[in-house]
Amino acid sequence: MKKIGIIGAGIMARGMAQNFLKNGYEVHIWNRTKENAGTELSNGAIWEETPKVLTQAADIIIECVSDDDASRSVWLGDEGILAGASSEKVLITSATLTLDWVQELTELCEQKQYKFLDMPLTGSRAGAEGGTLKLLVGGKESVLNSIREELAAIADKIYYFGPNVSGMRFKLVLNSLIAIHANAAAQAIGLAEKAGLDISQVRDVLFDAAMGPASPTTNAVFKLMDQPNQLNWAIKWVEKDLRYARQMAQQYDVDFDLLNDTQADFAKAKAANLGDRDLTQIVNLYRQS
Repeated sequence: MKKIGIIGAGIMARGMAQNFLKNGYEVHIWNRTKENAGTELSNGAIWEETPKVLTQAADIIIECVSDDDASRSVWLGDEGILAGASSEKVLITSATLTLDWVQELTELCEQKQYKFLDMPLTGSRAGAEGGTLKLLVGGKESVLNSIREELAAIADKIYYFGPNVSGMRFKLVLNSLIAIHANAAAQAIGLAEKAGLDISQVRDVLFDAAMGPASPTTNAVFKLMDQPNQLNWAIKWVEKDLRYARQMAQQYDVDFDLLNDTQADFAKAKAANLGDRDLTQIVNLYRQS
């Protein structure tokens, strides 16, 4: 069996590590804070001291960190992923990143003839923990096909979008739509409450099968708005993804006004100390105090 390397210990990275372990794979882990990977280490994962050493030890390396800066720090430098890579390994980024950085990373790997995929994830905490993630892949299809058996341990669907950076382009579009739905639902809840409507009834009628607004994201906002400790996707990371999506829109000369407004609202939520709360808690910007 191929050896798996996981860089990062957030919700998605830890879920992937656990499912690789459950399926009998040897899993190597590195994270800036070792304690955050404690559960995986107690379940048999092997700790590595640097991304370079991890890359040397594993056959498939999956980086899943927070943003461009964190990603650069683990790929580059004397102790980075690229310093430990070789042509037979498959290198993957599963973080949500800017197109510019993924393009740069693609070119760095091409120069060394390294196999590289951009493979952002979707499926939230439940998908990560249950092994039912959806993988959104850009890169050479032959490279993807060479590891489909291993990826089955963490995902129930794999979507191939084309050459490198294609997966990231789709992920930024997807996250934009999810956040716009959540923000719209939150504002509608605020309006309904101020208009004196019973929110339980509003929810029940909206989710009648014939009603158009009943998207999964809208449903999640109604379901989780009174559960502040629930965490799937933190507002601070939603806001970061929306900034990256805005950069993408600007690169393609697209005036995506709903995206612009939603990013501004999530920035307000982050400034209001809601950054570590779940996406659904954007509702607190609009509800009556």
